[in-house]
Amino acid sequence: MDKVILKNKPKLINWLKSDSIHILQYVQAKEMITTSEYEKLMSMTVPMEVVIKLLDIILGKGENVCRDFLNLLKDDDVNEIFPELKKWIKTVDTSESAVMVKQSGSQVTSKISASNGSHVFSPIIAGSTVGSLQMNIGPSGRSNVPANFQKPERDSERRKIQDHQKFLKANTSQLVQKVKNIDPIIDDLILGLHNEAIANVRANPTRQQKMRELLDCVNCESIAKDLVEALFKHEESLMKELQY
Repeated sequence: MDKVILKNKPKLINWLKSDSIHILQYVQAKEMITTSEYEKLMSMTVPMEVVIKLLDIILGKGENVCRDFLNLLKDDDVNEIFPELKKWIKTVDTSESAVMVKQSGSQVTSKISASNGSHVFSPIIAGSTVGSLQMNIGPSGRSNVPANFQKPERDSERRKIQDHQKFLKANTSQLVQKVKNIDPIIDDLILGLHNEAIANVRANPTRQQKMRELLDCVNCESIAKDLVEALFKHEESLMKELQY
């Protein structure tokens, strides 16, 4: 469901910005956002920015909240004032997918194979048949995975940054030159920075100048941490490169 929201984010912003206060009331009533998040959103003065930040908060809460949000948009009381949204949301399938396996004395198995010394970890089985499970094992009766083999580190894992301000300062030049997705990063920092600061950042003509201006706005550890999180969200490859 998060992919549905992300893919249709521009349209949702365009529809919901016409009455951002309206949607906020329902989202709060369903407890999809905290009181603190609600108060911060209500303090914002630009409807489009309110909706952008709301959608980012929803996306950050995971699949279940994203599904709840889309189901909320199907409520006639909610979408009545958004005709285009009402028409679109009817086409969105928010039902939970369930995989059911019937046990009837036989095993449901699938052929899983690896060759040339490769190994299979946590396979996703897309198709299956009823029959016996077969695995190629070594002559000793054990799997031929080397005893000293270690599973590669997950791409999503990253080293913890102790001092966010120090990290940003040390990598200023690289960030200014290499950050490409500057606008969504700015969107994520709307609640942490003053409107005037955000406006000053956006006023710069190039992404490099915007990034430099944004880094100049980092005057405390909390803002630095928010910026680092936004960078990991929108520039993950670059941030991992800077960590190693």
